[in-house]
Amino acid sequence: MNATTADIYEIAMGRWSRRLSRSFLDFVAAPSCGSLIDVGCGTGSLTLAAATRYPKARIVGVDLIPDYLSEALLSAAPNVSFETGDASNLPFGADSFDTAFSQLLLNDLEGPAGAVSEMVRVTKPGGRIAASVWDRAGGLSFIRLFLDAAAVVAYPSGDELRSRIFDIPYQSEDALFDLWSDAGLSDVDTATLSIRMDFLDFEDYWQSLLGAHSLIRDFFTGLDPELALQLRTATERSYLGGKDDGRRSLVASAMVVRGIVGE
Repeated sequence: MNATTADIYEIAMGRWSRRLSRSFLDFVAAPSCGSLIDVGCGTGSLTLAAATRYPKARIVGVDLIPDYLSEALLSAAPNVSFETGDASNLPFGADSFDTAFSQLLLNDLEGPAGAVSEMVRVTKPGGRIAASVWDRAGGLSFIRLFLDAAAVVAYPSGDELRSRIFDIPYQSEDALFDLWSDAGLSDVDTATLSIRMDFLDFEDYWQSLLGAHSLIRDFFTGLDPELALQLRTATERSYLGGKDDGRRSLVASAMVVRGIVGE
């Protein structure tokens, strides 16, 4: 059976985004009722976590990829609906929601500021806007294991790949603070949240890695077979750390930001 986009996402990131959702919702501190929108909801990890936490709220998940939404609908809660939509052009009127949030989306958009502007537009005055992004360079160790090995084993192309993946707009809490402030939000606050990524063995890690970022997958599959084997072996040695194969628990950190829409 061919893996769908949603299947690949689930193995690579869906299970970790669900784990992050709990602490992210603690940070958002949304009201327990009213209406909430999850922008770039993917397979619905955050949307469904919010539905469980806020059973009296109306929650909408929006994403551009129908395959993700089909997966999300398999676990839909009574107070949740999903719609196809672009984060930079949300299909809702102004002041439609009490809270808008987005998990692990902004650094994958060509125009993050436009998406934040849309979140502000559809949120009522006094409402909350929040987002999270992975700290790729400093806090995403499962990707760094591979990229550091690639930078050495497959130099210079591996070094260029590492730079491309780490060269993202929002690499610090200060950058997120400025993005929220520039959008006119008040009471802006930032923090860094950490979770554990628990892998059964190296193969579990490897499948997650190759699905985590299209640039990593395309780079590895495009290598000469001998060089690809050398890189996989170097990555495996980093994962094993001199011990037998088996479970490993790696830290992953995300930076988060929240603010209030002006009255």
